[in-house]
Amino acid sequence: MSMKWTRVAAMAAFMAAAGMMSTAVAADWVEVGADTQAKYYVDVESIKVDGENVSVLKRGIFTEVLSDTLGGASATFKETIGTVEIDCARRINRVTQIDMIGENGEVVWSSGRMKQRMWEDVRSNSHAGTTVEIVCARIK
Repeated sequence: MSMKWTRVAAMAAFMAAAGMMSTAVAADWVEVGADTQAKYYVDVESIKVDGENVSVLKRGIFTEVLSDTLGGASATFKETIGTVEIDCARRINRVTQIDMIGENGEVVWSSGRMKQRMWEDVRSNSHAGTTVEIVCARIK
């Protein structure tokens, strides 16, 4: 196992997910940042306003294939696609779903919809911060 689930969960807090790969194919992915492990993108076509919150699909493409135990089973993945919910006024976000995508584009694990996720502060000068800036600017 090259990553602990807690590390994946922490990265998931900055990334996001829903749906089929067909959604990703029709998407308009814009890069929002990178680190030593991955490049991150948001699908600006997926932005949806729901009351005071906004949701967007976010994708992480890792520099190498990762392995972990997810839901009790071993899985290898190269990407994550998740749904991030953002409160623009309070500058906080949370991941409400995340899918781990294998090397061949198949979903190897999915969290399903996570209804009771905790909100997290978004740090400036991070891919999460850039995500908030891009998404919130598009809904004004």
